[in-house]
Amino acid sequence: MASIKIVTYNVHGLNSPSKRGQVLSLLRRYKADVCLLQETHFKKQKIPTMKQLHYSQWYHSGSDAKASKGVSIGLSKNVNFTLLDKCTDLEVRYVFIKGKVGTLTFTIGNVYAPNSEQIHWLRATLKKLSSFSEGILILGGDLNVALNPIIDSSNVRTNIRFKTLAKPTRALQSLQLVDIWRTLNPSVKDYTFHSSPHNS
Repeated sequence: MASIKIVTYNVHGLNSPSKRGQVLSLLRRYKADVCLLQETHFKKQKIPTMKQLHYSQWYHSGSDAKASKGVSIGLSKNVNFTLLDKCTDLEVRYVFIKGKVGTLTFTIGNVYAPNSEQIHWLRATLKKLSSFSEGILILGGDLNVALNPIIDSSNVRTNIRFKTLAKPTRALQSLQLVDIWRTLNPSVKDYTFHSSPHNS
């Protein structure tokens, strides 16, 4: 594949069949190859079938308890992806997958950070991702924090010290990640990163 189109959404719950249909239609309209969905609210025992003609592969993180949080990665039929490994957390806030597309190895991550202690959570999650990832790394999701308030926040304010914000930024840079979402959408706090090929 010459290029991969990535779409990321915080969907605020996908247990409704009609809402799932709307989201899938929207993803098809945008011709998304990789779909990163946050706050799916799926319970592990009741994850609905998301497979359909266009999006043939889905990887989820669902809760054992109440239907909350949750993240999903969907891949279109245009991405001939062969899964090698998958990693999720008990808090159902991230899902990482690793696999082959032709001769290339890809790692795709989708994260949904908590509303508090985001920096601590993000640094721990990136450490886990660093040990899991291989090849070309794609990371997207909802960080629930403006890493650069001057660019990401309309009022240029944050209750987190800039020195503290620099720590996850350095961690992202250590994974050779390039922020492409913020460059295209400076007022939005969702992020999509990609990297050049590397081995962790």
